[in-house]
Amino acid sequence: MISKARIAITLGDPTGIGPEVVAKALSSESISQLATPIIIGSVDVLNREFERLQSSLQAKLIESADQSLPNGKIGVISPIDNPHLVHLPLGEISNEAGEAAVSWARTAGELALSGKVDAIATAPISKEAARLAGYEDFGHQEIYQHLARVARVLTMLITTNLRVVHLTTHHSLARSVDYVQKQGITEAIGMVDLFLKSYGFTSPRIGVAALNPHGGEGGLIGSEEIDEISPAIQASVENGIQAFGPIPADTVFGQAVEGQYEAVLAMYHDQGHIAVKMHNWAESLTLNIGLPFLRTSVDHGTAFNIAGKGIADPTGMIEAINYAAEVASTSILPGAK
Repeated sequence: MISKARIAITLGDPTGIGPEVVAKALSSESISQLATPIIIGSVDVLNREFERLQSSLQAKLIESADQSLPNGKIGVISPIDNPHLVHLPLGEISNEAGEAAVSWARTAGELALSGKVDAIATAPISKEAARLAGYEDFGHQEIYQHLARVARVLTMLITTNLRVVHLTTHHSLARSVDYVQKQGITEAIGMVDLFLKSYGFTSPRIGVAALNPHGGEGGLIGSEEIDEISPAIQASVENGIQAFGPIPADTVFGQAVEGQYEAVLAMYHDQGHIAVKMHNWAESLTLNIGLPFLRTSVDHGTAFNIAGKGIADPTGMIEAINYAAEVASTSILPGAK
């Protein structure tokens, strides 16, 4: 057990609300008790936010994750030297901001892969800005999957009494349906089961959402449940996994909240996101399954429309950092049984 986990915290897109929510989160007493924060970003950008908050904290450049600083000083590893970042207009998409955000994310991943930090907590990046900077891997999940050279990574959204894993994430709805296939679903159920068992769940129950309304009504309004989802569930059960379904999407998430399942496998991005955000968005966070390191994230975007206004809610960032610190320290997911 780690007494105090070293958490690499990225600032996200420097023109979004990432730096603000990180600065606010670092002022939280719970974080100071659970984690040793190592910021990956810009000293100037973080100090700008501390000054706006009238915080006594001060960012200082460090060369390595194990470099110690006195109380009140926050260590920042800065992989790129761009003094212009602090002067970029807030709330505007730019290739400079995209370049910085991806560079910071990659550096955090490299630190985690080398064992120099115990986990990562990321602030939001702009996929559009990352694309403007020339990156093909434009989301955190894609960046870390490529960096870690793993075949598949899944997204798990976590909030009070609800864990939701997505079969697919950043695809159009039309394209997402193409991924509703027995092999991919079976693999995803297995990854969820293994992950939960690796972090303290002895016999996790996984509810599998249907794709179509009413679960397809026996094929009357869609055959994916009969042709792909049910066979995947049956194969998983034969492998000793407690998988249930397919369960209509308007039912399965409520059942999970009531305690019937330890996790739900959603068939596409918004099917899972809507359920989590309607249930308790403020305290929700994202976690990746399939990476060789622990990575959590806020469950919101860059919110360019409120960047620089001082009104961004840091709750999600606090949850992401504390969750990463707790799991890294104990190797047990909260709620495991």
